[in-house]
This record gives sequence, C-alpha cells and structure tokens, in this order.
Amino acid sequence: MKLRRLSAACLALGALAMGPALPAQAQEAATPLVKATDAKGLLKILREAGYKAKFEEVTEEGEKPSIEIETRDGPVYVIFADCEEAVPDFCETLVLSTSWDRETPISDKVITESNFNFKYVSIWRDESGDPVAQWAILTRDIGVPQPLFLNALQRYLEIVRDFGEIAFADDEAPKLDKTTAAAPGGTGAGTAK
Repeated sequence: MKLRRLSAACLALGALAMGPALPAQAQEAATPLVKATDAKGLLKILREAGYKAKFEEVTEEGEKPSIEIETRDGPVYVIFADCEEAVPDFCETLVLSTSWDRETPISDKVITESNFNFKYVSIWRDESGDPVAQWAILTRDIGVPQPLFLNALQRYLEIVRDFGEIAFADDEAPKLDKTTAAAPGGTGAGTAK
C-alpha cells in the first residue's frame, strides 16, 4: 500500500515538475528561426533588428546570392552558401563576409596572428593580397534561433571592427572595400560570390 502511495506521489511530483517546462517549450517554438533556405525571412529579421540590409543582385554566373548589411565600418555581406543547384532556394550555410582594400598585400604574420586572436572567424588573403574575414554558420533547413544568429552577427561585427584596426598598421591608406566581398573558396575580388 505504501509503495502505491509513494508511486502516485512520485507521478504527481513528476507531472508538476514537467508542467512549467511545457510553456517554455511552446515559447521556444515561437522564437523565429534563421535559415539559409529563407532569404526573405532573414532580410526581415535583420531589418526588424535595426540593420539597414538589402539583397545584392546576382549579376555573374557562379555568384552566390547575398544580403548586404550597411554598418558604420562599411558593408558586411551575408552570403548564402552550400546551395543545391537542383533546388534553387536550398542553401545550408550563411557566411558573414567582409573584405578590405589595402595599398599593399597583408603579411602572413598579420594573417596568422589574427586567426589566432579571432578564433571564430577565418581571415585569409585574396589573390590581390587584401584581407578577407568570414564566419560560416551552418543552418541547413532546420535553422538557428534568431537571438543566436543576431548575437553571432554582433560578435562578427566586433571582430571586423577590431581586425580593421590592426589590418592596416603597416599600410598607407586603410579603407574597407565597399565594392567587394569574398565567398568561401571565391576570389575575394569583384562582387559578392
């Protein structure tokens, strides 16, 4: 008899413990998701978060669709990558990308030190010797919660700002390249790919 009362009490306590979790799960389901498969949804989320963002036109074969975000430090691109050719709007990855235009090629030392110091971002040199910073976020069609994506974007913008300060220490005229963005494996020159 005591065992049955104890089991019933355990079940009741378990139901009470699970009760508050249900509204949290329902609330979590209402959180918008950022997906590489939903460019219009991402543009809306960026604009609602206060970013001045617009779609970049794909003008050349091989270019990847992207969204340009205007920041105080210059443009940052969100490139839709790892896309399936057979399914036009199915991309798996969002790549935050920024490139700078230096007078002289950036040194291997600065690239190496920057990759060590800015662990989340890949910094590399394009064929012109200009630095490119990128951060890939795998979303597939499942997505990542909007707050997580916006926090990642904010962190990326901080890294871009910090890198911009050291990227031109040994260069004549520092400037953010307002006409280029590099795609993963891309050239880094020209328009967003």
